[in-house]
Amino acid sequence: MILKIIKTTHNFCLISILIFCFSQNRALSASKEPIISVLILKDKKIRIRSDRSIPLTIKGQRFSNKKIKGLTLKKQNNRTTLIFDKNKQKIYDLKNKEKFLVRSSDRRGIWVGQKRYAGKLNIFISDNHILVVNVLGIEKYLGSVVGSEMPAKWPLEALKAQAIASRTYALKQKGNPLYDIDSTNMNQVYIGLEAGTHKTKRAVNSTRSLVLTYENKLINALFHSSSAGMTENSQDVWKNKYPYLSSVKDFDKNNPKLRWNQKFSKSQLQKLFPRIGGINKIEILNVTSTGRVKNVRIHGDFGTDQISGVDIRKKMNLKSTLVRFKFVEDNEFKSLNDTPKLLSTNELENEPLTHIVRVGDTLIDIADQYDVSVEEIVALNNIKDSSIIKIGQRLLVPRNPLNSSSSPAKILVVSGFGSGHGVGMSQWGAKHMANQGAKAKTILKHFYKGVEIKPFKKYFL
Repeated sequence: MILKIIKTTHNFCLISILIFCFSQNRALSASKEPIISVLILKDKKIRIRSDRSIPLTIKGQRFSNKKIKGLTLKKQNNRTTLIFDKNKQKIYDLKNKEKFLVRSSDRRGIWVGQKRYAGKLNIFISDNHILVVNVLGIEKYLGSVVGSEMPAKWPLEALKAQAIASRTYALKQKGNPLYDIDSTNMNQVYIGLEAGTHKTKRAVNSTRSLVLTYENKLINALFHSSSAGMTENSQDVWKNKYPYLSSVKDFDKNNPKLRWNQKFSKSQLQKLFPRIGGINKIEILNVTSTGRVKNVRIHGDFGTDQISGVDIRKKMNLKSTLVRFKFVEDNEFKSLNDTPKLLSTNELENEPLTHIVRVGDTLIDIADQYDVSVEEIVALNNIKDSSIIKIGQRLLVPRNPLNSSSSPAKILVVSGFGSGHGVGMSQWGAKHMANQGAKAKTILKHFYKGVEIKPFKKYFL
């Protein structure tokens, strides 16, 4: 009997030790998971509340673990106020740079406006806005990001590729003082717990901690929706050249929104470009090897300006820089919109005009007469010395009657292909490759040249 008790006690102790060790390992594993700080809201009025009956806890300079159901922060004129749900008569005046921590023991998360978030919230009072930063483990964060960036019904291998790319991208951003990353498409989209599904969580869990590296450093894992056949070299969009972000073939032909048109009225163009009085002519100065616009010259009622393709995309809110411009009468737009067609660079330019040099003519005079640059005339005619032209000499002068201010055009039509900056992984291309049986690692190594896929280590940063 005594031996039996001793044996039972021994087994119990052994089980207890095993449970303790397992718990410690789990805690250790959880502690190793990187934490990400995400800016989820920047506004002048913010509403935060608990889910059902489980209260929130707020901590700050004036509150020490105060239990609340909800609160409202409001910035109006030069005053920032805080009001708790339970006692709406009590209004707290907040100072600039004051900060608070809000957390909950409820696994269902915390409501911020109409969205729910896991983890905890850091609230910062700035000069002009109230900032809400969601702080949570990166794997929990990614479950929502994958579902926010890519339809959850897409093939699992495409979702896994997105998870690895998004994990890499987020970790690459770490180190900013208030937050690591934005929750909009300025970085990558994150809309809270509702975006996470069983399938997106499976994609994240099955790739846990995996990141993309180049020469043992995290890459800048950029991605976009669709590139229309070829992705872009990073140096052709921005100044920085990354060897792993080079142009490769895309497989996005099945994207139903591959082709698109946008139109702009004269008044819209005047609002967008007030300094030069709108736009009545656009010249494409140069394009990348994939056909994306690098630089344009725009002509308005008050002058001209030169702008990059990246900047004009941002200014006009275009889907991509793989675009061409055409002025048409309003009633012509419907036919263009029915069958969008990206005009080639050659199609944008009509046959050049011929100018016969007369007495007193200079290249500057001729350029002013036809509203073109001297450089264009020199290049078109292969002139070696721009100071020497002869009377009677025939000079070719570029023209574009579709874009000229004398055209009876009413609206500007921008015809384009693809969506996004075109650099890195194409999401529609990833979907196609996954449908063809490609694994996530194959997809990633196609779009990011020369990379390795490894578990995350701190020295990768």
